[in-house]
Amino acid sequence: MSGDSFFNMTVEELIPGKKVVWLVTDCNMPWYSDKKEWTNNRLIFDLNENNGVTDLKFTHEGLTPEVECYKDCVPGWTHWIKTSLFSYVTTGEGVFRAPTK
Repeated sequence: MSGDSFFNMTVEELIPGKKVVWLVTDCNMPWYSDKKEWTNNRLIFDLNENNGVTDLKFTHEGLTPEVECYKDCVPGWTHWIKTSLFSYVTTGEGVFRAPTK
């Protein structure tokens, strides 16, 4: 297996303006002992509009404290969803952060 990382995903569910679910069909995370740890995980984006404000609830189904990447993924997702995606939606520019590994 090569040292290149990748994540193959497919849209498993799409309800426009309400929900998007991405299924990780394959991945390679060479920095972890289980390089395929995310395979069959779901990345779920639930949207709810309330008084003109859209709330986003993000769930990484399969990410639990028992998996190796948990300690990196929790702060990573916090950055990418709460900081970078929020900035992109509100200003047109995301906030890049160098990889942790």
